[in-house]
Amino acid sequence: MRNHDPSKHVPHRFVRLRVALQIVAALVVSACIISWSLGHYRRHDFSRSHKFELSNQTRQTLASLGSPARVIVYFSPSSASTGSELHGDIMALLREYQFLSQVQSQGQGRRNLTVERVDPMRNPARARDLQAQYRFSGAENVLIVEYGGRSTVIPVPEMGEYDSAPTQYGERPRLVAFRGEQVLTSAFIGLVQPASNKKVYFLQGHGEGMPGIPPMQIIGQNLKRQNITVAPLNLPAGSASVPADAALVVIAGAHFDPSADELAALRAYWRAGGHLMTLLDPTGETPGLDAFLDEEGRIRPRNDRVLRLVNLGGATGILRDVTGEFFAGSEITARLVGLNILFAGNTRSLAINDQRDRSIKGQETGPTRPLIRGIHGFRGCSNFANADGKGVTFDPAKDNFFPAYIAAITDLGGVHDDRVALGASRMVVVGNSEFLKDKFLAGTGLDFFSSAVNTLIDRTQLAGTTPKTKEFFTLNLDELQLRLLALWTIVAVPLASALLGLIFLWRRRS
Repeated sequence: MRNHDPSKHVPHRFVRLRVALQIVAALVVSACIISWSLGHYRRHDFSRSHKFELSNQTRQTLASLGSPARVIVYFSPSSASTGSELHGDIMALLREYQFLSQVQSQGQGRRNLTVERVDPMRNPARARDLQAQYRFSGAENVLIVEYGGRSTVIPVPEMGEYDSAPTQYGERPRLVAFRGEQVLTSAFIGLVQPASNKKVYFLQGHGEGMPGIPPMQIIGQNLKRQNITVAPLNLPAGSASVPADAALVVIAGAHFDPSADELAALRAYWRAGGHLMTLLDPTGETPGLDAFLDEEGRIRPRNDRVLRLVNLGGATGILRDVTGEFFAGSEITARLVGLNILFAGNTRSLAINDQRDRSIKGQETGPTRPLIRGIHGFRGCSNFANADGKGVTFDPAKDNFFPAYIAAITDLGGVHDDRVALGASRMVVVGNSEFLKDKFLAGTGLDFFSSAVNTLIDRTQLAGTTPKTKEFFTLNLDELQLRLLALWTIVAVPLASALLGLIFLWRRRS
């Protein structure tokens, strides 16, 4: 029999005290962890289309809010009008905007973005006040964005992309994509920077493309959403001059040379602090434009094609669609480094910096900086025609081996920093114009073009990745897949759950 030692006996009150202290300590530790985690957390979007992930451009736009902004959602969820199905997506998008705005304004003691919901059926008095103040129909669903004493009204249907084919059979238009972020960010850009509604002229008369018109319709829509006005530029002979309100002049795929008067007008505009973007058409005959770029911009378009030879076993293939990679060192490409861009069709290489002056070989920065080069394997080939069908050949004396530059930027003046404008002239040259056409335009190409435009018109803080269109996916299952799905949900999963429960019950009893 074990003897009981009274000296080791612990009174029950001390046991209770120890337990209470342990509970209090656990609560204090938990409270500290929770309070710390409130300011140290990350959000990730694992959805298939990254539906809830905001672009860099939206982040920069919200970061530029100097005073509180407000979004009024005038929406009747029970409405049967076009756009009523977007209510859930719009509210989810606004929650992401609010969250991002709250994170960016931490430490300032205020929230940069507030959202007010107005249902005209539940609050008719407030609805009538808004209708009278902003002059819109009570049957519409709209978003009202206010900032700095300025406001804009966004009709909800503009935030969706619809297929009108079902209307031929008396049905409603079918929603195919939600582009709410593009529209809403565009509205914020216009309100935050009232002077940011820049005018970009596209030279015409030599086979160039015009945004908003096929085959460059998507580019036109993108520029409009960023509050950039697009206008055609026709330079008459004699008294030709670029309009004074031009923030940028774009030459998008000229197939023929501009006249001497037109080149003189472009030269005067460039030397007076103008901004130019030239997208070359390799199939065109433009020796005058090439000479202008070489003399004024220190970028010489080569008479070649960037291509790659591919071993196909018994034959050698010629790959003319060029995969490019971005350079760091410019605001245009700073957020695109690590991505690839595809240039479909013919592409010319550019001679810049070390390829023009061997004395500065290896210089990474300077008056002319590369933006894009072809990845390893692509070369500039002067014997590119393959007219006899015997393939192409590379000449080490004439051809441009790696790196084959495809896009470059140059400045006129002593400041070569995209973040410092000071009225300096700036020019971007790209050896391909096909990548802007609707059938070839990809997300990276759109981001590059948008970033280049925003940088050239001195909106570098908005030169991030453009807001993406959120696509809707339809799950189509055949009869066999539906049967398998029913088998798993009705039989397999319940049976597995029951079997697992029986196993746990048997183990507990044993």
